[in-house]
Amino acid sequence: HATVGRRIARLEESMGVRLFDRRPEGLSLTQAGEDLLSVAQEVSDAFDAVRRRIAGQDEAISGRVIVSMGEPVATQLIAPALPEFATRYPELDLQIVVSWSIVDLARGEADIAVRADNNPADTLFGKRLFPYQEAIYASPAYLDSLAGSPSNTARWIGWGGTGLFRPSWVEKTEYAGAKIWGGIENLSVQVAAAEAGLGLIALPCFIGDRAKGLRRAPGPGPQLARQLWLLTHSDLRRTRRIRIVMEFLEKQLRRNRDLIEGRSPGES
Repeated sequence: HATVGRRIARLEESMGVRLFDRRPEGLSLTQAGEDLLSVAQEVSDAFDAVRRRIAGQDEAISGRVIVSMGEPVATQLIAPALPEFATRYPELDLQIVVSWSIVDLARGEADIAVRADNNPADTLFGKRLFPYQEAIYASPAYLDSLAGSPSNTARWIGWGGTGLFRPSWVEKTEYAGAKIWGGIENLSVQVAAAEAGLGLIALPCFIGDRAKGLRRAPGPGPQLARQLWLLTHSDLRRTRRIRIVMEFLEKQLRRNRDLIEGRSPGES
């Protein structure tokens, strides 16, 4: 905070204008500050555009490629094929950023994103692949203990975050009246807790069907979740290393399509 304060003071001194109002609750921009922010944003956007155009001219099969994807996609679907990819392209520095957040491809937070999204931004280039399916899972022992019991005796493992999130399709299952217990945001911890017999959990089929300690719960079967997209910025789509990584990712995802869509175990 002290360093930021000093830099703001130096900036205001060099420009001869007050950019922020100091208030007990914090700083707020003055009109001059608003004007400077607008210009700074334009400069930043222009620089990002130039960087992307320059990167788009690169034909080398080397250098860094940053890929953003959710943890389940990375661990279950992509990681098993990385040794083969690294052997084939030893000069490519593939950086995998594991995040549920939507990264800003235009600002270079990543070069490529594997995204579960029904409406990606129009400025992005890529492919809509296919939807992933979700189902309800629990340990075999837990499901056996529920046999013949009312649905309200079951227990959902809480998803964490704010509120008690409940997918709408839960109401169509045999466990619509089940209570939610606790809150676990990390998916790996959720799976471990379900395998230990804590309760029911909603999972993408490519995770649940591969978990040795879980079994699908009775009900209507897998349900449509979201579309999988493979995206990059339009300025980067002709860059050779970007094309190579996107082709690798698409091949691996299509290789596991049956598993992703909940039909059968896929090949990794």
